Amino acid sequence: MNLFNLGVSYDKNRLALGGEKVFKTLLLGGILFGFAYLSQYTLEKIWIVDFRFVWPFASDLTPYRWRLFFLYLPFILVCFLLTGLFLHGQLRRPKKETWLKTFANWSLWNILALAGPLVLLLAVQYVPLFTTGFIPFEGPGGLFVVFLISLFHTLALLAITSVLSTFFFQVTGKIYLGALLNALLVTWMFASSQVIAPIPI
Repeated sequence: MNLFNLGVSYDKNRLALGGEKVFKTLLLGGILFGFAYLSQYTLEKIWIVDFRFVWPFASDLTPYRWRLFFLYLPFILVCFLLTGLFLHGQLRRPKKETWLKTFANWSLWNILALAGPLVLLLAVQYVPLFTTGFIPFEGPGGLFVVFLISLFHTLALLAITSVLSTFFFQVTGKIYLGALLNALLVTWMFASSQVIAPIPI
């Protein structure tokens, strides 16, 4: 395996990104994110639809939260770049007979790799709770319970981002477009819906 096979380099012999390809990746990622954001914005303005039925999810970004968005984005982008390298490099499965079978197989394994440990953690908490009424992890003031409840939406996010990352890796052969789009979407969800920032803003 080399950096080209891992989806990191555009050159088979050395680390090379290429300015034009990086620009096209940034442009396409921005267009796809813009389409998602404008779709949500339009629906919320026309029909007063609030997509925060699962916290945190998609909602409008206020000027303050746009600043949060750009503050969080670099860190989340690095996270998804490393995740892409892990999923499509170290854990990549053999190709199947067709593109669609490969996509389905890789997506399933990637979801399992990212979401599996959280499912086990939730099982450790909720199996005793539902069977005996005992809560294994409470934390001070029940803080750990709140953290575990928030993992349910995290499972959904991990599944969605795994599938998106797999699709764009198959299409481009590189980790960058999937990582960029996932970082933009997840940063948007965190910045628009989290309760860390003062409310309302």
